[in-house]
Amino acid sequence: ENLKNDKELKNAGISFFAVDVNTGETIGEINKDLALAPASTQKIITTATALEILGKNFRFETTLLYSGKIDTVTHTLNGNIIIKGGGDPTLNSRYFADKNIVEQWIKQIEKKGIKKINGYIIGDARIYSQDIVPPTWSWEDMGNYFAAGACGLSFNDNMYELYFKTGAKDSLTQIIDMKPLIKEMTFDNQVVAANIKSDLSYIFGAPYEYHKYIRGKLPANKEKYKVKGSMPDPAYYTANLLYEKLSEKGITTSKKATTYRKNKKLEKSDTIKNIKIYSSKSPYLAEIIKQTNHRSINIYAEHLLNHIGYKKIKNGETNPASNYVQSFWGIRGMDNKSFSMNDGSGLSRYNTVTTKQMVFILKYMKIKSKNFETFYNSLPVAGKSGTIRSMCKNTNAQNNLRAKSGSIRDVRAYAGYVETISGRELAFSVIINNYNCSSYQSRKKLEKVLIALADYNL
Repeated sequence: ENLKNDKELKNAGISFFAVDVNTGETIGEINKDLALAPASTQKIITTATALEILGKNFRFETTLLYSGKIDTVTHTLNGNIIIKGGGDPTLNSRYFADKNIVEQWIKQIEKKGIKKINGYIIGDARIYSQDIVPPTWSWEDMGNYFAAGACGLSFNDNMYELYFKTGAKDSLTQIIDMKPLIKEMTFDNQVVAANIKSDLSYIFGAPYEYHKYIRGKLPANKEKYKVKGSMPDPAYYTANLLYEKLSEKGITTSKKATTYRKNKKLEKSDTIKNIKIYSSKSPYLAEIIKQTNHRSINIYAEHLLNHIGYKKIKNGETNPASNYVQSFWGIRGMDNKSFSMNDGSGLSRYNTVTTKQMVFILKYMKIKSKNFETFYNSLPVAGKSGTIRSMCKNTNAQNNLRAKSGSIRDVRAYAGYVETISGRELAFSVIINNYNCSSYQSRKKLEKVLIALADYNL
C-alpha cells in the first residue's frame, strides 16, 4: 500500500508477487501480471534454465589444435595453430584464479617439438554467432565493460582497462595507459574532469570497431584513474596474444594471427582433420552460476544463454536462444504471455517479465528441480554477500533472505526466497520501472518490502 501511494512512484510501473512455495498460497500482490523490465533479476531466468539444461557439473571446453604436418627434422609445423573456443566465459577471467592458459598452450606446443609455424594462429569463435552483442542493447552501454558481449572464444572477461590522468575541474583528461595493450585501438577522448567522486564516463563503439569515442566526466586531480571497456574482437585478441607470446619464446610464425571471421578463405581449408594438442575446461557450472548471480556478471549470463541455444537448437545466437528459453518455461506450465527475453543478463530495456512469471520459476526450482540447492546457494544473502550485502542489516531479513537484485536506468527489482518469522518459505519478486526518485531512494523503498516479507507473521 505504501508503494502504491508513494508520490515518487505515481508514474511508475509497480509489480509485486509473493507466495508460500509449499502451499501455493498468495501472501501479497500488486499488478502481478504487469510486464516490466526486470534488469538483472533476468539472471534468475537464465541461470535456472542453464542448470536445468546443462546440469551443475557441466564444464565449457577450449581446445588447442593444429592442422597440417610437423616436420620433425626442421621442427616446423606446416599448417596452422587453432584455438577452438567452446564458449567458456571464464578463460583468464578475473573472477577465477587460473590465469596461466596461454603459458599452458605454449608448453604444449613446445612438447610437440614445434619451433617454427609455417601458417596462421587462428582464433575460432564459431560456436556462437559473430554478432556478439545482443541487438537490443543500447548505444550508451556498448563499448563499456559491463556490456562486453558473449564471444565463442572469450578472454580476460573481454575487457580492457584505460588509465586517465585528470586535472582541474573542466579540463580535458589524458589517457596515459592501457591494460592489456590492444595496439590497433584508438580513442577520441572528450572526457573532462569534474568535482565528482565516481566514474561518469562512457565508451561508445560497436563490436569489431577499433576506434572508440569516450565522453562524460571523471573525478578531478587523479594521477591514474581506471575506466573499463569491452574488447572489440576477443577471438582475434586471444589469437594475437598467443602469436606474440610464441614470438617472445623464439617460436616464429610465418603469417599473422587471424580469425575465421576476419579470413573467410581459411574456412574452405577447415575440412582438413585437425589434431588436438591440448584442451582446458572451465570451472563447473555451479561455480560459474554462483559468480554470475553473486556479482551480477553480464558476460557470464550472455554466455549461458548462448550455450543453451547451442546445446538445444544448435544455434548460439541471442534471439533463437531466448525464444527457446521462453518456450522451455511455457512447456513447464508458465503462462508466458508478455514474457519477452532479449538477452541473458537483463541489460536490454526490451526485456519484459511479470512478477508472477518470475515467482513461477522460483517456485519450480524449489519444488521440482533437482538443482535447487545449487541455484539457491548462487543467490546473494541479505546483509552478507553479493549485490545485497549492504541491505537489510540488523533485521529479520539479514542472513535469511536470498535474492538477485536488478538495476538499470529507472529500473529496480529483487527476486528470491525468504523464511518468515512464522516459518513460511516464500518466493517473491518485486519490480518498479520509471520511478521519479534517485536510484538510491528506489532501493530504500524496496528494502522496506524485503524486510516486511521477513517479518510476516501469519
